[in-house]
Amino acid sequence: MRIKKYDAEFKQEVVEEFIRGDKRGAQIARERAIDYQTLRKWRFEFDQCGAEAWSKPSVAAPRNDTRIAELERVIGQQTLEILVLKKALTLARLASKPSTTSLTR
Repeated sequence: MRIKKYDAEFKQEVVEEFIRGDKRGAQIARERAIDYQTLRKWRFEFDQCGAEAWSKPSVAAPRNDTRIAELERVIGQQTLEILVLKKALTLARLASKPSTTSLTR
C-alpha cells in the first residue's frame, strides 16, 4: 500500500471545510478519499500551529543551531568557572587549617 502525500494547500482547504461545519468529518473524509483519523490529525496540527503546521521548517533550523551553539558555549564557560572555584575552595581550606607542626620544640 502506497502512502499518499498531500500538499499544505490541500490540507488547509480540507481542514477549513471541516471547521466550517457544513459537513461532518466522516463525509469530508469520504469525499476527499482520506482517512478520518488523518483529517483529525490535520485539524489538531492546525489548531496547534495554524497553516504554518505544514510549512517546511527550513527557517527554524539555523536558529536552533545557533541557539544550541550558544548554550554549549555557556555550559563550557560555567564548567570552567566551577573548576576554578573548586580549586580556590581547596586552597582556602588548606590555608585555614592549623599547622600540624608545633612552633615550640
